[in-house]
Amino acid sequence: MSSTTVYLITGANRGLGKGMLETFLKRDNTTIVAAVRDTNSASSKALLKLPTGTDSRVVLVKIDSVSETDAAAAVKELQASHGIDHLDVVVANAAISDAYHSAVETPLEAFKRHMAVNAVGPLVLFQAVAPLLAKSKIEGLPKFVTINSAQGSIGEMDDFGAAPTTAYGCSKAALNYMTRKIHYEHEKMISFALSPG
Repeated sequence: MSSTTVYLITGANRGLGKGMLETFLKRDNTTIVAAVRDTNSASSKALLKLPTGTDSRVVLVKIDSVSETDAAAAVKELQASHGIDHLDVVVANAAISDAYHSAVETPLEAFKRHMAVNAVGPLVLFQAVAPLLAKSKIEGLPKFVTINSAQGSIGEMDDFGAAPTTAYGCSKAALNYMTRKIHYEHEKMISFALSPG
């Protein structure tokens, strides 16, 4: 029997997260840890009924990106209740973009909320999953992937700088830095930001 590849995807019950989950789940010998804010919601429970490859499965866990404890609790649950002793790929996909203001008009609470979900949340996630990524059993190196946006690129501000996305853009710029920092600090791990378009 082939070894199982284990993915963890945050924000897995909609949008890009769900799309990645559906794609990876069709592969054989794959476990997808679907991290969602509410494991009891209809959209989360529906993930358990998706088509799978041979010997593949979905495991639901609660990870709310604003929580400082959910990710660590999820890791403990994976080990204790689901027999998951390693992770091969973690995708920090969960994010928000719901405040559209110039810098002078951006409400401080909106800025803090975007930073908490889009930058702090992935750092909390990384700190929780790093020990399991270090035990990866895949050929090559384990991966910690963040989902980013051109809005978070300082170099592309000439193209996007006029967009009223101060809170979102700043949070994604911070995420870019953190992702790159992780890459340089962990030689036995690949960390990169993916900007889907």
